[in-house]
Amino acid sequence: MRYVVISLVFLVVFVTPVLSADTSPKPRITDIHGEAKEGKAKVHFTLRNAFSPEMVEALKSGIEISFETVVRVQRHHRNWFDATVGKITFSRSVRYDVLSRVYRLNRGKEVDLLPDIFTALAGMTRYEIVVPLTSPVTPGKRYQALVRTRLDKVGLSEPLRSILFFSSLWDLETEWAIGAIAAP
Repeated sequence: MRYVVISLVFLVVFVTPVLSADTSPKPRITDIHGEAKEGKAKVHFTLRNAFSPEMVEALKSGIEISFETVVRVQRHHRNWFDATVGKITFSRSVRYDVLSRVYRLNRGKEVDLLPDIFTALAGMTRYEIVVPLTSPVTPGKRYQALVRTRLDKVGLSEPLRSILFFSSLWDLETEWAIGAIAAP
C-alpha cells in the first residue's frame, strides 16, 4: 500500500506539470537556401511561429519588437570540421506608429512604411540576407548556412524590459537551423 501511495504522489508531482505545459509551437527557422558566388552568399530563410497573440497585441499598441539574427556560412567538409567563411549579425524591428497609422519596418539601412499588420509580420519573418565571404567560393563544393534568431530586448524601454524579464511569453530564441547553399 505504501508503494502505491508513493507512486501516486510521484505521478502527481512530476507528470502533471509536463502535461499542463504550454503546447504552443516553438519558433523555428525553415526554408534555408541560397547561392554563394563572387565573394558573397545570398541566403533566404523564413522565421516560423515567432509572434504569439500577446506579441501581436503589443505590436498593435505601439511597442517595438526587434529580432537579432546571426547567419553563418560554412564550407562543409566531410569527416572534418566545417570552416566558417562568412558571418553576419543584424537586427530587424517593427513598430506601429499610432499617429500616422502605419507600421515602420526597420531593416537596418532602410525603413519601410507598411499599411497593415499582415505585411509587417511578413517583413519580420521572411529574410533575404547577403553575407560577405572571407575566402573565395570553390564551385561544386558544399556550403551551408546556419541561422539563429532571438528577440532583442535591448530596444525595449526599461520598465518593459523589467516586466518581460519574468514573462516566458516573450522568451523567443530559435535553435540553430542548417540549410544548403549552392556554389555553381
